[in-house]
Amino acid sequence: MTATKQNNRLLSIDLARGLAVFFMIAVHTLEVFANQEVKNSVFGQIIAFLGGPPAAPVFMTLMGFSFIYSSKSELKPKLFRGFKIFLSGYLLNILRGVIPFSLASYLNMDVVKTFPIEKFNEYTILTTVDILQFAGIALMIMSIIQALNINKYLILVSAFLISMISPFLWGIKIDVPIIDQVLELFWGDQPIEFSFIANKIAFPVFPWLTFPLLGMFLGETVKNSTDTNRIFNYFGLAGIVFVLIGGAISYNNFNYHFNDYYHSRQGAMLFMCGFVMGWLYLTKLVIDNIPTNSFFDLLFQWSKGVTNIYFIQWIIILWSIAFFGINRSSFTTTILLILIFTGISHFTNQFIISRQKNK
Repeated sequence: MTATKQNNRLLSIDLARGLAVFFMIAVHTLEVFANQEVKNSVFGQIIAFLGGPPAAPVFMTLMGFSFIYSSKSELKPKLFRGFKIFLSGYLLNILRGVIPFSLASYLNMDVVKTFPIEKFNEYTILTTVDILQFAGIALMIMSIIQALNINKYLILVSAFLISMISPFLWGIKIDVPIIDQVLELFWGDQPIEFSFIANKIAFPVFPWLTFPLLGMFLGETVKNSTDTNRIFNYFGLAGIVFVLIGGAISYNNFNYHFNDYYHSRQGAMLFMCGFVMGWLYLTKLVIDNIPTNSFFDLLFQWSKGVTNIYFIQWIIILWSIAFFGINRSSFTTTILLILIFTGISHFTNQFIISRQKNK
């Protein structure tokens, strides 16, 4: 394989994931703190876009891509790791949500009065389905797929079918509370539409499993290729085609297809899958044409510490609501908060890594 590798990871993949880390922190800060004027500005729209297709869809696609390069081959450890990631999502809900919300309620802080209490309470926060719950389930599903040695083209077809049929599954219940709680993980749809909380089920398996499965197909294709440059060129070309198809489908009814982002319909899913493939092609071009530098090294560090940083940034951001309120920050304050939260997340991640090395 001609592409440079570092610790069995293609550098272009680490670059894409590192950029997604920054976009993630930026968009979360914007959604929680920026006032409406900032959100509606060109700056706000750019950040909102960068926190869309180049963030979570890239994360999840690269999760599938990297899974193919994993050195672990046994099914049981992979299933256990997926389950731990799944449970960590609920731990994060407690640390970033249940505790600060309960404390703010106990202290009768003004910010609590802004929440739609009929939809928003400690139980709602605890059972919110976010990207970690989804990632854990996706990892377990990918582990089973790999153990069954399923053909990569069947995986790709499955990704396509999931992106197409998911809207017909959302919200299906059987009115048995325990079972419905499980079904929520797969196709739940409970709009909250409050500030940065669009939906209680932020990352249902349907349609988000599309991206890890796409990543598995791409990873398998690259891994078995003798000409990586040619394969990435195909990714770029296919990306353009799907962006155009998805855009054309969504054109006459944008709000229907892009919905609340977490429940994107057919046109939006095709658009985002195309964007991800095009984005991977672009990051490959960057790596091939720009020498490795300190900025790239920083992004590579963020790529490898993505789980730590995801935890850190959410805890910092949501605890900071007590000081900055919700959607009240100006343009300048929002930019400063993005930089501050990014810096804190980076140095905290470095501290965690150094402690792990010294054990």
